[in-house]
Amino acid sequence: MDRVSAVEAFAFERFNGIDDIKWRTRAVYHSHAVSLLCALLARKRGLDPEVAAIAGLLHDLYAYERRDYTDHAHRGAARAREVLGSLGLTTPAEDALITSAIYHHDDLTVIDGPMDELLKDADLIDNALSHPAREIKANEAARIDRIRAELGI
Repeated sequence: MDRVSAVEAFAFERFNGIDDIKWRTRAVYHSHAVSLLCALLARKRGLDPEVAAIAGLLHDLYAYERRDYTDHAHRGAARAREVLGSLGLTTPAEDALITSAIYHHDDLTVIDGPMDELLKDADLIDNALSHPAREIKANEAARIDRIRAELGI
């Protein structure tokens, strides 16, 4: 089994334990969609698509396990570090990239490292596509315009 599939199996097993169907459905859908978008953007930007996909799968794991988005990015990075350590599939350098991206993914006002920015963009794209009637916030508009230009859409 490849590394992305192994992380996906772990995450989806955790998500399948969520009793609330709305939370469970969103966990599976959003995590999978963000993972795919991470892989796509990584290929476009010359980053490792496998590492990016893993970051996408784990980025909201903490929030879904707890059903709570309070400080989920920072707490999620710590949770991802635990998961990555237990799975033993990634190198320390990859762990650092993944946990940094998760730690920073909730702050669109700051420019962080390339993998961090990739996860922010993938998360924002999925949220915008999944909720098209939601008003785009001021701090999201410029980022969405930049992503559209990058992708030619």
